[in-house]
Amino acid sequence: MKNKNQYTKICPRCGNVDLPIKTDFVEMLMPTPEKCRKCNYTGLFPDIEINEIEYYRKSLKLATIK
Repeated sequence: MKNKNQYTKICPRCGNVDLPIKTDFVEMLMPTPEKCRKCNYTGLFPDIEINEIEYYRKSLKLATIK
């Protein structure tokens, strides 16, 4: 049996994963802009593995320091 990785969408600006859930069938099929509840970023959100959330957030912090 294959190990299925779990994915979530994450805000590319602040690293928030608390995003609105798409419930409409058309929204699920078409890549439409989404809005982050924390920083109000609007755009497309990448899917990442759940176990990589902290690594992604750390890399965001490092990118803002530079």
